This record gives sequence, C-alpha cells and structure tokens, in this order.
Amino acid sequence: MATQLGTADRPLRVAIIGAGPSGFYAAGALLQQKEVAVAVDMFDRLPTP
Repeated sequence: MATQLGTADRPLRVAIIGAGPSGFYAAGALLQQKEVAVAVDMFDRLPTP
C-alpha cells in the first residue's frame, strides 16, 4: 500500500537553512503549491533575519 506524500493529517516537513531572501522565496513557493501539504521550519545562524 502506497502512502500519499504530504497530506493534511501528515504534512511533509521541510527544513530551510538560511533565512535570507532565497530562503523566504523557497518557503513561499513551497507553501503556495496546492498538491502537497507542507510544514516549513527555517533555521538561521542569527536570532533575527
């Protein structure tokens, strides 16, 4: 039995390293698509971007 990737009950968890412009663009692009439910965590060296 195949499980579906990124459902509303179990979203696909994605870690983005770097909270600069490209990190925010990647997070936005992932969150805007409708096919797969995604939960995004962003990590950066500094406490604020």
